[in-house]
Amino acid sequence: MSEAPSSSDSRRVTVEICEHVADVRFNRPDKHNGLDWQMIEAILGVQAELKARVEEGSLRAIVLSGEGASFCAGLDMAAIMGDAVRVPQLLVAGANGCTPGRNTVQQLSLGWRDGGVPVIAALHGNVFGGGLQIALGADIRLCAPEARLAILEVDWGIIPDMGISVTARGVRRDWLHELSWSGRKVEAREALEAGLVTRVISSPREEALALARQIASRSPNAIRAITRLYAEALDAPEADALALEATLQSGLLGKAEHMECVAAKLGGRAPRF
Repeated sequence: MSEAPSSSDSRRVTVEICEHVADVRFNRPDKHNGLDWQMIEAILGVQAELKARVEEGSLRAIVLSGEGASFCAGLDMAAIMGDAVRVPQLLVAGANGCTPGRNTVQQLSLGWRDGGVPVIAALHGNVFGGGLQIALGADIRLCAPEARLAILEVDWGIIPDMGISVTARGVRRDWLHELSWSGRKVEAREALEAGLVTRVISSPREEALALARQIASRSPNAIRAITRLYAEALDAPEADALALEATLQSGLLGKAEHMECVAAKLGGRAPRF
């Protein structure tokens, strides 16, 4: 069953939840979903709402996409600077209900991960600046062939600072340097080579929703454990990584969801969670 978006997010971000998947859509198409103050506030609100739904067990995956011609063209600098007195607040760690250690702009990218469920971004049109950094906060990025991606902060005399030092660790460093220093726009195939996107596909939103539904049909505990394993172990010392693998696996083996997976597989049916 679909759920209508709440009144708090209906102006700038819409959310529909079906089959344990949140279909999140940036909704400022006339501005290529550029980030103004209302969009920033709406994103933070939706992230908090979705985290609560994960904790209550009703949400298992998130899909991010944009209405209109683009995913997100980044900061609407004219709108943001129209209330310039608020700008320093964006860099205050822990403000606006952000996770401790993050500021507001970092939360815009990293906050989708806080529930511990898979996040898939469907990219099309312009994916620039803050829009690309939000996309990098997803676990998987499916990209339309005609999309254009860029790290444009240097055009404004600033650095990319929406958590990119964390989210871009899978991007080739030479590409990251070039794109951040130059502001050059790249097509989808170049973005794939650079490691900015996962796959280039003709219908990214449809594929993202299908993939999210497939993931949502899997053991929720196993999906959360996989998410935690890769989040914590890939950059950890070997001994710590191996210990975490064993700890997470011991929390799954023989438990109800594991046994349901075994019974379903042997019985030739879909598991029920």
